[in-house]
Amino acid sequence: MTTKLKLGTIPSEVIEALQGEYLEIKKRYALNDWGPGQLKGGRFAEAVLRALQHLLGAPITPLGTDITATGKEKILNAVKIHPAIDDHVRQKVVPLTRLLLDFRNNRDSAHLGGFDANDMDTLFVTTAATWIFCELIRVYGGYQMPDAQRIVDGLAVKDYPVLMEFDGDTFITRPDLSAKQEVLVVLNKFSKADFDFLFSKTKDGNSTRFRSTLGNMVTQKLIGRKDGQYFLMPKGVQAIQSESLLAYV
Repeated sequence: MTTKLKLGTIPSEVIEALQGEYLEIKKRYALNDWGPGQLKGGRFAEAVLRALQHLLGAPITPLGTDITATGKEKILNAVKIHPAIDDHVRQKVVPLTRLLLDFRNNRDSAHLGGFDANDMDTLFVTTAATWIFCELIRVYGGYQMPDAQRIVDGLAVKDYPVLMEFDGDTFITRPDLSAKQEVLVVLNKFSKADFDFLFSKTKDGNSTRFRSTLGNMVTQKLIGRKDGQYFLMPKGVQAIQSESLLAYV
């Protein structure tokens, strides 16, 4: 999103912080980089707090300066009962912001008996941040309706996944990936997979050649192999990110 946003009288540095943190959330989500995506949700919520301080007519805490836990609650509680602030901001933005501020600490997989909910949680963080940002633009943007709708639609546009599920099966949606790149994409989703599974998901129809491809990837330390199962190595994760393999083209 390259549009220079205007949100009423909210200062430009706060708007830039909102936009920067929001785009970082979407970037991390596209990379399946769950942990940083959740952390960025808290940073986005911190930027929202500065916008709320402005709406309350209160001094804005400088960016980079922590707001105490008590200060955060004071801001959110004041907005919730402020009669001049938009109803949707009071009734919906406030509770969503409160959730985002401490979502990672309260929903880490360690608190769920070993069940890893990071992907599900990051989907919530991304969706909540999108809704908050769209609502601030709608209410305080000051745009003509067609322009406001265009900006909101652009922020909320669906991110098409590189891997999609259909009828209990997984499919790669990008036609431009090599078999080697497809292996990296598949192993990014599944913690481990055997030869037959990987061969069935990739475009290489020659099993001998594909086995050679996997062997070369193991030698290059892109993936590892143990007990017939292949898994991602750090160099493979780096390749996924540097080549933007999880971005739909």
